[in-house]
Amino acid sequence: MKMSLQHANWKYALLTAVAACLSYWIARAVGLKAGYWAAITCIVVCQSEVGATLVASRHRLIGTAIGALTGWAAVMVWHEHLAVFGVAIFLTSALCNILGMEAAGRLAGVTVAIVVLLPIRGPAWAAAGGRFIEVALGILVALAVTAVFYPKRIVTWKI
Repeated sequence: MKMSLQHANWKYALLTAVAACLSYWIARAVGLKAGYWAAITCIVVCQSEVGATLVASRHRLIGTAIGALTGWAAVMVWHEHLAVFGVAIFLTSALCNILGMEAAGRLAGVTVAIVVLLPIRGPAWAAAGGRFIEVALGILVALAVTAVFYPKRIVTWKI
């Protein structure tokens, strides 16, 4: 595989950079404390076609919702017990597998880890809800920017 500047996908690189910066700016403008999660989400879900971005976004959003809810429940009984964290990761992964959404399971586990392991200022529901809102914002921005950069590359999305 030969690497060169001519073969680089500059448009996709610009798409990802614009989406990440825009989502972070919006998150900060509306007062989200951890707006970096919106930017990270853009980087994770941006693809060079809207259909692929939709699929990645679906996994990310569902995984984040399941992980945020499981993480919130785990925080309620956490008290620094590693077993609680392990059980939360297990239940999250199992639920996603039961639902046939293995890709969402990986993202759900990451959300559980973030909600449970990072220091929380305020109620646990606010940390879990905030994470979901930040990710949802990142997804919306990623979809909008992808549609602007690649308007004719829309692929049918199968549920």
